[in-house]
Amino acid sequence: MSVKVKSDGYYWGYTTTIVITHNGAKLTLSEKNSVPINYEVPSDDGGSPATCTVTVFNLAKTHLNKIHKGDHITLHTGPTGLYGLLTEGTISQVSPETRDGMDKETQITFTEGKDYSKEKRLYSKFNGSKTVTHKVKTSDGKTISYQTKQVKKVNIAFKKNVKASQIIARIKRDAKIDIATVHLKKNKVYKKGYSLSSKPLAAIKSIAKDCGSKVYYRRGAIYIDDWQKPNPYNEHLYLAMTNGLTQEPTYNSTDDGSATWTLECFDDPRILAGSAVYVKSTELTGLKRVKSVTHTHDRDSYKMEVVVYA
Repeated sequence: MSVKVKSDGYYWGYTTTIVITHNGAKLTLSEKNSVPINYEVPSDDGGSPATCTVTVFNLAKTHLNKIHKGDHITLHTGPTGLYGLLTEGTISQVSPETRDGMDKETQITFTEGKDYSKEKRLYSKFNGSKTVTHKVKTSDGKTISYQTKQVKKVNIAFKKNVKASQIIARIKRDAKIDIATVHLKKNKVYKKGYSLSSKPLAAIKSIAKDCGSKVYYRRGAIYIDDWQKPNPYNEHLYLAMTNGLTQEPTYNSTDDGSATWTLECFDDPRILAGSAVYVKSTELTGLKRVKSVTHTHDRDSYKMEVVVYA
């Protein structure tokens, strides 16, 4: 069966837009309205949310005053025909305005999606209580006793023979973690039960690993990937020297024996960690899964460095 690929769109006519939401109010900044915007947006399958930056030039003070730490930000970019959402997240820092020649620069740093690793530990809502007696001394030397009820909370425990999918569903619900898809290579059965003693996202990552799957972010959402499907997102993306590639792929090897290829390309917001890309070149040809990609816009340059598994 032949591989279905798409080469829609052309790598020209780029533009970028960011939308920042603060207490329900939206601020839209766009290159279409003569607001230059640079960005660096990494994406990888390592499991941690990416730290992204955008640099906005010559912001009016009225606009600058509307941007705050904790605000939600979306970044849309791309050439004519391929323009779309690249990522979204939460602003972690707004750096003081600096000057570069005649231009004023404001750098905004944001974390992709929501960093659930900083959430509090999950506990069962109630696991009994006991009466505790307290004693305090007053200013005249008398001792006063009083009693309170102390609620005992314990880490969530699952019964014997619980399945991984059941644990993930419970954590997702109770911790309110947004998981776009869950694909487990095997649905492990924990014969002795399972006690949740780690933070929610850490527990999900650990369970996914037990099941032969991995956790990573795409466009601000969390995905659990079983790595069994060569094209899990039903993408048909095509890169060649006549379509996207700017130079021949470079082979990389590491001490652990794993191998990857690095692709230098015109920027394409469709390509993220986990994407399936059909590469056709002198050095490399075939359908490949993306390990990581860094999207960069610097003035008039829109490019990306893509690392695919060999």
